Order: sequence, then structure tokens, then C-alpha cells
Amino acid sequence: MAFSFVAGRQVGKNKIIMAVRKCSLAECHAPDSFCVKTATPEYQNCTHFLKTSADGIQHPKKRAKTTAIPWSGQAFYPEDIHLVSHRSSPTIIGLVGSAKAGKTTYLALLYTLLFNNRRVNNWSFAGSYTFKEWELQAKSLQIKDSGKISATNATPSTPDYYSLYHLALRNNNQLSDVLFADSSGEVFTKWSENVEDPAAENAQWIYENSNSFFFFVDCEAIVNKKGRAKKDILQLAEQISNNIAGRPIVIIWSKAEIIDDILPNIKTGIEQRLSILFPEAAVLKVSKFSVKASDDLFYQNNLKAVELVLNQILSPRKIKLEQPEEATEDYFLKYRGRYGTE
Repeated sequence: MAFSFVAGRQVGKNKIIMAVRKCSLAECHAPDSFCVKTATPEYQNCTHFLKTSADGIQHPKKRAKTTAIPWSGQAFYPEDIHLVSHRSSPTIIGLVGSAKAGKTTYLALLYTLLFNNRRVNNWSFAGSYTFKEWELQAKSLQIKDSGKISATNATPSTPDYYSLYHLALRNNNQLSDVLFADSSGEVFTKWSENVEDPAAENAQWIYENSNSFFFFVDCEAIVNKKGRAKKDILQLAEQISNNIAGRPIVIIWSKAEIIDDILPNIKTGIEQRLSILFPEAAVLKVSKFSVKASDDLFYQNNLKAVELVLNQILSPRKIKLEQPEEATEDYFLKYRGRYGTE
């Protein structure tokens, strides 16, 4: 399907392809969503997930129409953006990071905070077309006896898997539609090595069409893998910086409750390189573990990341127009109005 403009950026034709299988259970939407029986993305292991075609050909994705409304509550695909673009130019925030860096967990925590009446500064929650997908991710969060929160279900690492989460936010009389674009870390790793890789199609779409980015730096991966994790993070950062064209980016150090366990030289090396690649980027530390209600890593910074990009993208910019001086003695051309000499 062809789009004219998405969030102010021209978009080409996007061919959405999906596997030729579906689940036989009416309440399950695998592979578009996670398996309701196993509560994981491993829908292939479920006995209810059956083949619907024997021709071996991948067919265009089709949504099951169960209601009269034009949306299902599931995460958007690019073809669904028209549902919000008719009333505003949606802002797309691309979530970029390696596998298990905390991108999807961040979204689940963000929704949970908004659901519990937390606000993005002056922005209030005003609805969503993708309630079902938000709820699915939030439901996967489990608080253990230690107070730690379990990880969300992994995002499928296929190039045709698109997951756009919608939020409508209101600031005074201004209504803004925001889409959070999520894909798997494995796909982004392939994209960081080769942007033309067919296996990284959705990562490339996110990069081309996002108005801003959240770049996730996984503290846990750095602690465990050290230099190898540093190399992967900086390789992905280099690819993002190649054609970012002034788009805002927020660097998010995820799982920051263990950031002090990172070797100082590795942490400093990452920070210095990121500051060179993204000199104007905001830097935040977030965590999925909270010990108190005022915890900045858990409560405040998860919301602040959204606030930062919305303020940069949606706030009107003051432009000062200066009239160039004319090298002339003509009084008519030199006239600037009655306030010109005050």
C-alpha cells in the first residue's frame, strides 16, 4: 500500500508480508500477536497454530475483521497509520537497541505508569487505537517477591514483523498522535551490519520514518559481555548517526540499577563515543526495578524520555526574522515602519 506522507516524511510503497499460517482459536491472533496459550511468541509450538495454505507462498497480511470498527486494538502495521493520520500528522518514535536491551519492557512500563495516572509532564493520556497490544505487554510484567519485575515477551525477529504502539496525548487544546515503533534487537543488529539486508526490512523502515529515536544501551549486556557488548552498541550507534539529519535522539541506559558494575573504562569509552556521534542527545538512566514511589530510574525517567522528544518535535519554535540592510540612499527602501526608529 502506498502512503503520501507519514509524520511529515515521505514514505514509499511498503509491501507487508506475513507467514501463511494462523491460529485456529478465535481469541488468538498469532502470528500478529503472541500465543494466548503459551503466553510467549513461540506460537509454532502450540497445537492450535495450524497451516492454512499448502502452496508455500507468502501472502499479503490480512486482518481478521471481528467488529465494525476499522481497528482491532492490536499493534499497527505501516498500512494502519492512516487511521490516525487523517486527524494529525503522527509522531513516530523509533526504539532502537540490541536484543534484550529493554525496548519492549520500556513500553510495557510506560503504559503501566500512564494507566496508573502518571503524566508525561503537561501531556495527558487521551486514548489509543492499540489498547489490546499495550495490555498484552503490560500483562506479561510480573512483580516477583524480591520486588524485581520480569521481562516482557521477546519481539519476533522476522523482517516482516511491524509493531507500532499508538498513544493519543493532549496538551491543553493540542491533540497529538504518537506511534512507538518497535522491532527485535536481532533485526537491528543485522541492520547495523548492512542496511540493505532483506532480513532487516522493518528496522530500515523504522529508521527511515521515525521523527525521533530512543537508543537503548543495555547495562546488563555490558556487565556480562564487556568489550563485545561495547562493540555491538557502538556499531549500531554509528549506523544511526549516518543519516539522522537532525532528528532528536534520547540515549537510554536501561537496567541502570547495575550501571555501577560496568568497568569504568568501558563505560567511559561508550559515553565519549556517543557524545561525539550525538552531541545534542539527552541521556537518561531507566530501570524496571523500583524501591520507592519517587524512584527516578523507574518512575520519572521512563516518562521523561517521552517528554523530551515531544517537546522538541511538537513545541512551536520561535523564529526571529531580520530585515537585511539595504545599501541605498532611497528613503522609501530604507523605511521600516513607525517602530523602525524606536
